[in-house]
Amino acid sequence: MKHINFYRIYIKVKEFPRTLKHWYQRAKRGYSYQDLWSIDYWFMETMPKMLQDFKKNLHGCPAIFVNHEDGTEHQDIEQGMKDWEAVIDRMIFCFTEMNEDTCSMKNEFADEYHRQKHKPNEGEKVKDWFEECGTDKEGKPLYRWIEGEVDTELKKKFWEKKKEIENYREKMKNEGFDLMKKYYWNLWD
Repeated sequence: MKHINFYRIYIKVKEFPRTLKHWYQRAKRGYSYQDLWSIDYWFMETMPKMLQDFKKNLHGCPAIFVNHEDGTEHQDIEQGMKDWEAVIDRMIFCFTEMNEDTCSMKNEFADEYHRQKHKPNEGEKVKDWFEECGTDKEGKPLYRWIEGEVDTELKKKFWEKKKEIENYREKMKNEGFDLMKKYYWNLWD
């Protein structure tokens, strides 16, 4: 017999009124206040899906893919459609790659780095993961995460790879937005 996770069911039921509220807000104004928490994340999650649906339902291509500026034809409509779909595919790719969650570049040093960094906390109760490090203005204690020592070479490799991935994601973001700017007035069907 399959195990039923009652806690998940409980959370779904508990969150249902809030979910309904978000649905209503999106239907009424096109977004919910939840989307405002991280507009960048919303964009990275939504835009590739929108562009995929847009491409799937295309009924034509912009005139720039078929005609010269003087109005003369420089290629047939089938080739123009293929070129337009290639541009849309590239935008989809760029907007997918700029998202940390969906980027194809991964930091192969991340698992070991985080294992070493958080090793002191393995098997400990959550309250023991932190140590007191001072007090705030009201005299209440402040805490910091207890971190383990990470091998120097591993740390260097981890941060170099992280920087390389960040640069790649930035490049993808810039290319995606450059294409969006160039073809913005053509994103209708």
